[in-house]
Amino acid sequence: MFSIGQKIVYGSEGVFEVVEYARSPIDKNDTRQFYVLRPLHGPSCNVIYTPVDNDKVRMRPVMDKEAALVLIKRMPDIPMLTVECEKNRREVYRATLAQADTDEYVSIIKTVWERKAEFAKQKKRISESDNDYEKKAKFCLYGELSVALEIEVEEVECFIEQKLGAAI
Repeated sequence: MFSIGQKIVYGSEGVFEVVEYARSPIDKNDTRQFYVLRPLHGPSCNVIYTPVDNDKVRMRPVMDKEAALVLIKRMPDIPMLTVECEKNRREVYRATLAQADTDEYVSIIKTVWERKAEFAKQKKRISESDNDYEKKAKFCLYGELSVALEIEVEEVECFIEQKLGAAI
């Protein structure tokens, strides 16, 4: 169980703070205990109520500063995604993002970055789906890294570039 004030990753929705425990705001007969989660990035009015025993959405604590620095150092070695059938690309991205795993966020970002480079050589535009999933992966990854590194979200990409000497 997470404690009040703890920062957690809530599926592919980003980083949240556990504000309190409460009963269901919808069903007064529901006796389960719920987390009340406030987003750290994005509109603060988007509070989420989720059961403490929710097994449908992956919830985990935000990584600490040491783990964040190790992740950044490992980024060049994290493999890109392999998509066997182009028709399944969106589903692969969705399933990968749903894992709420930092390595998987990096894989999506690297995959889309490489696709953008390939498409640019051919003077083609990348799909909106690729762009959308890259944005979602960056939102999740950069949000978590900003909390772990105690920097603003807008500073994360520059921080990574400084540590690695190149953008991911």
